[in-house]
Amino acid sequence: MEKSRIIRLKIKQKVLSFFEGQHKTLKFGEEDDLKNIREYTYGDNVKRINWIITAKERKPYVVEREEVKGHNIIIAVFIDQNFLFGRKVEKLLEVYSVIGYSALYQKDRLHTYIFSEGLERYFPHRNGISLIDEVTDFIADMKLRKKRLKTEDFHRYLLRHKRSLVILIGDFFYNLELMEIAHRHKLAVIKIRERLEENPDRYTGFQLLSFDKKEKIPYLVKPMVKHYIKRLKEIDEKLRQFSVLKRIPVQTIYTDENPFLKLKKMFS
Repeated sequence: MEKSRIIRLKIKQKVLSFFEGQHKTLKFGEEDDLKNIREYTYGDNVKRINWIITAKERKPYVVEREEVKGHNIIIAVFIDQNFLFGRKVEKLLEVYSVIGYSALYQKDRLHTYIFSEGLERYFPHRNGISLIDEVTDFIADMKLRKKRLKTEDFHRYLLRHKRSLVILIGDFFYNLELMEIAHRHKLAVIKIRERLEENPDRYTGFQLLSFDKKEKIPYLVKPMVKHYIKRLKEIDEKLRQFSVLKRIPVQTIYTDENPFLKLKKMFS
């Protein structure tokens, strides 16, 4: 929990200093900042005429105003005992905080789902950065030992929402069926990994223990490691092909990297 708080403070300062602009669009209305005043032209909605200025100038005028344009963003986090390896939980908290603070700072609507052995928790949108605090504290406090990811029914939760930007965050050492979600939403995928997970060749000849130290894993031999690497490449390639077909941005963030610039490039 203390580590979660420190990460939030670090990310919050970086986000607030980096993101100066907001999503803005021209809109005719009576709220937000004044953008421009101009004469009425054919095709403008008469409801947008400013009658006070029109009366003074004796010809119709409309007022353009600048409005913050909010987007609907859904973050789906997939987490299980595999995140206990290395610093994956810590990196997950950093990635979520960057996206979360950025979304709220730019007046987007942020919804968060935490999936592990099914749906663990849903955090609906609300204004205020306390939402990020609550989500990151929940993730940091999760008892992940012996939790095995189950993704069979995650679709039905995300399909409840209107068309949104859905950001999937996990390590993705598994196949995830995304076709149905891609038809409904705009997708982005973020893979959080330790480099050793992609190539555990250095552990050949070792006998590993489970996280609870009760279950012995067979000695790692070269054929086993080669099969593991081959299988992982097949999973990654399947996701890559699907992402190219559906134009889905995919980014891998390793635990020894600063995620800020990668995320900026991904969503720019």
